[in-house]
Amino acid sequence: MSKGVEIFLWYSCHLKCKFCFQKDLREKDPLFISKNIVEKIILDGARDKKTFIVFSWGEATLDKNLLWYISLAKKHWYIDIRVHTNWLTFSSKQKLGLYIDNGMTGVVISIHGYKQVHDALVGMDWAFEKVSQALRNIYEIKKKFPGFVIDTNTALHPLNQDNLFVLFKFLSYFPITRSQLVQVYSLSLFSHQEKEALYVKYEDFGKSLEKILAVKNINIVLENFPFCKVSQKYWGNIERRQRYNNVSYGN
Repeated sequence: MSKGVEIFLWYSCHLKCKFCFQKDLREKDPLFISKNIVEKIILDGARDKKTFIVFSWGEATLDKNLLWYISLAKKHWYIDIRVHTNWLTFSSKQKLGLYIDNGMTGVVISIHGYKQVHDALVGMDWAFEKVSQALRNIYEIKKKFPGFVIDTNTALHPLNQDNLFVLFKFLSYFPITRSQLVQVYSLSLFSHQEKEALYVKYEDFGKSLEKILAVKNINIVLENFPFCKVSQKYWGNIERRQRYNNVSYGN
């Protein structure tokens, strides 16, 4: 990951997640970063011998140029080419296959609860059913492309704290490479009032967290969890936020 490039394409998205740190930025002009700028970032990364690239922010698959960017990255010897997605686009087997044919080697799937809890958090009815269908699609893809990477990303929220064990149990039945549980309240873009609404007390969540981390057949990592609040036996699950050498990320 130290040799990675992450490109934020813009803020457009199908969903309106309750914890989205882009907030009112989603209401901006839905134009994506210009094709010339994205191409330059890809080519600059290739010259710097970068081997990993991820396309993210908002919903990357809404950018009509994304397939071209993936193909360009593959042409310039990026080994690991991923898309961070809410996964609605890939509920179509045909579209998933098209992205893989163009060079996509992995995905980061945002999924924030089991069934209606996910739907409530992302502001869309039947969103979980579409994600479930997409996971079934990827299960079939993994049989053909065993090296395909499937990561998941889940935001901890007061609405899902009692639902996460069931979610991760569900995810454990799929060939997922890595599942990340993120505490988002500390991000600087949130006001104090917003942080209070997002905060989950560790005193209330500790037992649930132990149960979640005990789920078998799934690799769960914790982001933004302070060591002082997590039992020492789980410190190995905590990771620091990734950093990318890229001006579009901003670090």
